[in-house]
Amino acid sequence: MGSQVFPFSSAFPGAPQSIGLDGVTMAISSGAHINLLSLALMIVVWLIVYHGVYWALAIARNPSLICWGVGPFGLIVIALRQPGRGLRLAQFVAAGLALASVADVSLFVARPEPITGLDQSPLSELGVVFAVVALATLLRLAANARLRRFPLWGEARVLAGVQRNIARGAVLIFTPLGRAFLRERFNATPNEFIQTMRSQAPYVS
Repeated sequence: MGSQVFPFSSAFPGAPQSIGLDGVTMAISSGAHINLLSLALMIVVWLIVYHGVYWALAIARNPSLICWGVGPFGLIVIALRQPGRGLRLAQFVAAGLALASVADVSLFVARPEPITGLDQSPLSELGVVFAVVALATLLRLAANARLRRFPLWGEARVLAGVQRNIARGAVLIFTPLGRAFLRERFNATPNEFIQTMRSQAPYVS
């Protein structure tokens, strides 16, 4: 099957005259070519970097952290109290800066790049990188807003979070505060607590 060309000039004046699809490469007549597979892999890398830095800072700086871990959906952070605004702001700033650096290198420095023919002017480069960071930040804000539907904090949130993530097959690591919390509240070690939670986790919500 040959290359497919889609005309756009008649419907959208000022747009590129045609876009050709050949395999996993999209060629825009203005000179930009997008390797769809490379771009998809790059987006995965961007998400890993952004959310990795975001949650790593929460693990390192949250004073009420009970446990953290790794599950099928990424890093897990379970705390007794809601993080302060300062920590949240630091998470967004650090994650945004890390993503900006990676996006800039991957789009404008690395070879072969996923999108060839991009405008190399400083203003255009800044605009593209800003758009990438802004989109990732909006997605993170939307996820945080979803979590705010369950505003309960404290022991109940810890129990629900541990039980839910154990049911999903996550591996959890308890902090010194978390181990002390388990001893005082349940007279249990982390292993004993996890076994109890696993036996009480018939479903995942």
